[in-house]
Amino acid sequence: MAAINHPVIGAPKPSPAATDGSVPLRIEIRDLQANHPDQWNLYLLALDAFKSVDEKSDLSYYGIAGIHGRPYRPWGGVQGNNPSGWQGYCTHTSILFAPWHRPYLALFEQTLYKTVQEIAEQFPDSSKARYQQAASTFRVPYWDWAAEPASGDYFPNAVASPKISVITPQSNGKTVQINNPLYTYTFKPLNPIGGDFTDLPFRTWPATLRYPSSPRSVKAVSQEDQVAQAMASQFGGLQENVNLLMSDPNYKDFGAFSNHAWQQNEPGTFASIEDIHNSIHVAVGGTMGHMSELDYSAFDPVFWLHHVNVDRLFAIWQALNPASYTINKRAGDGTFVINSNSTETAATPLAPFFDASGTKNWTSETARQTEVFNYAYPETQRWKFGSDAKYQTSVRSAAQQLYGGISNQFMSLAAATPAPTLTAIETAAEDNKTQEPMKTASIVPKQDADGTRGLDLESEVGKSPDLSVPPKESSYTEYIVNLKAPKHILQQKYVVHIFLGPFNRQTNTWATQNALVGNFAVFGKERATTGCGKCKQDADDNVEITGTVPLTGALLKEFQQGTLGGLEKENVLPWLRDNLHWRVTLADGTERSRDEVPGLKVSVVSTE
Repeated sequence: MAAINHPVIGAPKPSPAATDGSVPLRIEIRDLQANHPDQWNLYLLALDAFKSVDEKSDLSYYGIAGIHGRPYRPWGGVQGNNPSGWQGYCTHTSILFAPWHRPYLALFEQTLYKTVQEIAEQFPDSSKARYQQAASTFRVPYWDWAAEPASGDYFPNAVASPKISVITPQSNGKTVQINNPLYTYTFKPLNPIGGDFTDLPFRTWPATLRYPSSPRSVKAVSQEDQVAQAMASQFGGLQENVNLLMSDPNYKDFGAFSNHAWQQNEPGTFASIEDIHNSIHVAVGGTMGHMSELDYSAFDPVFWLHHVNVDRLFAIWQALNPASYTINKRAGDGTFVINSNSTETAATPLAPFFDASGTKNWTSETARQTEVFNYAYPETQRWKFGSDAKYQTSVRSAAQQLYGGISNQFMSLAAATPAPTLTAIETAAEDNKTQEPMKTASIVPKQDADGTRGLDLESEVGKSPDLSVPPKESSYTEYIVNLKAPKHILQQKYVVHIFLGPFNRQTNTWATQNALVGNFAVFGKERATTGCGKCKQDADDNVEITGTVPLTGALLKEFQQGTLGGLEKENVLPWLRDNLHWRVTLADGTERSRDEVPGLKVSVVSTE
């Protein structure tokens, strides 16, 4: 089948176009709701209508969501040229992770924008002009899960509510309640083409779920309170991780920032935007929720809010590091459209997305700037500044204000008793071409009361000279858990949970416990049955991925509560030996012994 012309151009600029080069902004969802009521109203109505389009259409909600994973079939007539590859287009564990999602989001935005215009036209004459004006600058919102929400809702209430109030073109200016289109997506029908969904329980659930009340029952319901609890418990670590990516000199290289694939020549870069992104998927979806499974995650409406924020963080990082965009990595077994063992570069086609010509694919180079899709973010309004230097100063200040709060508090409290650099325990640093790394400190905790152990780095993990982090340019010590694991070793998704202090042993409570400081999500696949050829190749190659869980903010809270005697090394290390624990769960939430996850390495490191 020849490709069907679906050019991705983004939502158009308002007419006439601004003379200063400005473009409409994507704004945070709570800001949209509170301060832009007409756009908020149009957004909800349009999303509701969009989700009712025939699922067999490429440009339906179902069709666009299906590009990401299931149902594993060609979109827009774009056939694959790599029959052994994954039967989908999305790039994960790939340097193309962030660039690929940019035109994907632009496609979603331009499609929703069209519906926004149509709905604005339907309002009566008394309010039509007002809604048309609001519609002209509409852009999809983002959910900033790493910035402290003024309202205290770490998971936006507007996303968690089954019902929501709107003004429709027929309601005479009065609010009416509708089923909240941000709450769930109901398949109409489920499996519109036989074989779209093959996995249980997803082939039986009529709508997307978060923290399903039963992982197998067709009558399962979402438990939104657990999403809120999970996001609240992990917020500090998420904020610290984003701050790390924006401020640590180790993450000025795009390859380090962009994805979680382990790089032997970059021993100090365990964090990545992809790893943080994974943590949000698991924290929002819970055990067996749609967001927790990448094949099905794009059907949950919160996926789009999440990924727009990932794109925003990508844009902020680009503004801070404008010269760093080297893309040249091996693709492994490739995807549906990327050949096996090829090299992914800035010119690799980001299929199935065509540019305005309808004949050329977008590439990482052509999609480098958000303005080519006619949008920007509050922090990335380049046109307001007379020089690149002033622009970068503004972006850096905004990032520090949004994401540096915990670090700033820690520095202030630690100023009276600065913590010295941790000394190494029988370990050596691996060479780092950009900076000389400091040595890793291993921690061996005491036996848990129930006979299991906490974080035992020496006996369980072994001494790992490659688990080291170069020092940050700061005058205090940060403590970080670094993790490295074979992606497909368990032939399914698994999650490593990091706790500080006593925790409930029931695994179904782990995501929402106050003792949880973060998770490391590994989206592995079953080699025998997966449609992911790249996953099969990755399993053969023992591909490893990395992540980080910062401890600094949690330690600060312990100090403020009086359970930690001080922030200096002499107090922190003994406390961590007694209170730092980690556990592993599988996709269905059952616990897996840490001894049964060969190759999983965990290390505690510090920077100063």
